[in-house]
Amino acid sequence: MRDLKRILELRFENHSQREIARMLKVSRNTVRDVFDAADAAGVYWNTAYNLSESQINELLFPSNGIDVSYEQPDYAYVHKELLKVGVSLKMLWKEYVDQCKSTHKVYLKYSAFCSNYSSYVKKNKLTMHITHKPGDRIMVDWVNITDGQAHPIRRNKSS
Repeated sequence: MRDLKRILELRFENHSQREIARMLKVSRNTVRDVFDAADAAGVYWNTAYNLSESQINELLFPSNGIDVSYEQPDYAYVHKELLKVGVSLKMLWKEYVDQCKSTHKVYLKYSAFCSNYSSYVKKNKLTMHITHKPGDRIMVDWVNITDGQAHPIRRNKSS
């Protein structure tokens, strides 16, 4: 994080941008941006020494007033629903989007929804159980079979 207060103090002590960057272990561009913002806002050490870091940040880099907060889905509900037959993550995301639209709230895109759900599952150490009788069903991984190519290890060697 930028140490805005320290940058302004070192500027007041007549240190160069390069010296400040080296002393605080930040890039020269960061120091230059703080200098430019301070000049534009008229904020110098004599006005900033008794302010907090967040107050200085707000003076130098005022927020644009847009607060985008996403409506967070109930991932416990999502996980419980995924245990039901015929329910997919895409279906639950569409249900979540419909709820957000009806209440005029900002919703997560599908990729963020899936990523957050994956994080929720890992954080809570959840698993999906497939219940079946042993020998009753066969599980087949159909990856790379659709292109008609045989598995490279299982190919017949005719020579």
